[in-house]
Amino acid sequence: MKNKRALSWMLSIVLMCSFVLSACSGGNKDSGNGGDASNSASVSPSSSASESATASDEKHDPVTLKFISWKDTYNGLYDLFHQKYPWITIEQVPVNGQPIMGIIQAMEAAGTPADVSEIDQDLIAFDQNQLLEDLTPYIEKSTIMQGVSLPQGFYDTMTFNNKKLAVPMVDVPMWILVNKDLLAKHGVEMPANDWTYDDFRNVAKKITDPDAGEFGLTTQAEFQMRLLSTKAVADGHAANLQYMNEDLTQSVMNSPEVMSDVKWLQEFVTKDGSMQSNDAATASGNVSREFKNGKTGFAIGGDWVLPGLKKEAKFNWDVLPFPRGTQSQPGYTIYGPLSLLAGSKHKEEAFLWLSFQFTMEAQKWKIDQGANASVIDPALTAYYDETEMWKGKNTEAVKIAKENAKIQPGLTVPGWGEYNWNNIMNDIIFGTRDINDIIPETEAWNKKTLELAASLK
Repeated sequence: MKNKRALSWMLSIVLMCSFVLSACSGGNKDSGNGGDASNSASVSPSSSASESATASDEKHDPVTLKFISWKDTYNGLYDLFHQKYPWITIEQVPVNGQPIMGIIQAMEAAGTPADVSEIDQDLIAFDQNQLLEDLTPYIEKSTIMQGVSLPQGFYDTMTFNNKKLAVPMVDVPMWILVNKDLLAKHGVEMPANDWTYDDFRNVAKKITDPDAGEFGLTTQAEFQMRLLSTKAVADGHAANLQYMNEDLTQSVMNSPEVMSDVKWLQEFVTKDGSMQSNDAATASGNVSREFKNGKTGFAIGGDWVLPGLKKEAKFNWDVLPFPRGTQSQPGYTIYGPLSLLAGSKHKEEAFLWLSFQFTMEAQKWKIDQGANASVIDPALTAYYDETEMWKGKNTEAVKIAKENAKIQPGLTVPGWGEYNWNNIMNDIIFGTRDINDIIPETEAWNKKTLELAASLK
């Protein structure tokens, strides 16, 4: 092992010297690696000699990276990565419904550790079990990561105790899906991108016709999961999604202002009739539960719904950003965490897979799938108008959703799994649970998360 490391180091020195000689002779050119910084000579040879080259002439021992992922849609991305780093192959380890932490531990125990993994629960638990590598030194040495512009606070939801525990594998945006045919049938024009929550409610009422089995909103939990807490932010009732305060230490779900927001959405069911309750949807054959059925005007959608819509929807659909509140027009996005595992035997190669996510080719591939670009770059913004995914659709809404998106918290909030913001809202909005149950639930969790935070210091 020592001889291999020494050989790799010597090869890196030789490469560095060849780069310097080439520069002195006037032949120094950008390597064409998308997000790579042009001043790669400032990076130490041990950090990323391979990162700043496309490896066309370099000799490398073949490496297979074991990547734990529950998705089977990344084959195109694996191919792009292999083109850039031909000596590295991605071997996907399927999840098959198992807890990812258990898969990581089992593979380590078997002597065949995984290298990188998507994460399916809070990062604190993985960190406490010493399963994740701190990405900070890798990011600081990476020509790719140092050569791209990222949104302010990009790492905030994935940092704990000053350790960067993950980067987003994918930035999953949310939009309001719109059934334009149903709007037209009721004489309603497509709303503008700066529409308000009042507009949203009024249109939903106008296009509701229970006799025809048509409703303004799809009966889906996504409305309370995504839209309701976004409205609280838009109206200044909460600083963060899921009704969290500014520093993510306490929930304000039990505040009078948020309780008023809950009543607002509840009235779509109990007063307006523009969204069916769970019982009513079941009784009417569940038609209103699926936007692609064409019987509802609005739904919450993300990249996962686009393939089905494009293939199965028999009506003209489009997207809008989340509406504007009294103070702002935030959107909603989810970061899918991607971590370098502490037990990996190929950490530098594994980080190449992480950093590759932020190259131009990978970012464009993700836009092609309906996801957001994480990197701030005019060329990527322009690409929303070029991709086949959004051809003929409201691409300005997609851009607004990206620019205004708030990031779903929770990955590094102590006790997040015990925070009952989701189930209680489902029971209130779509069922018959008493809205006042929010108060003791929130008080109990606020106390618990503070206690857990203190114990983790």
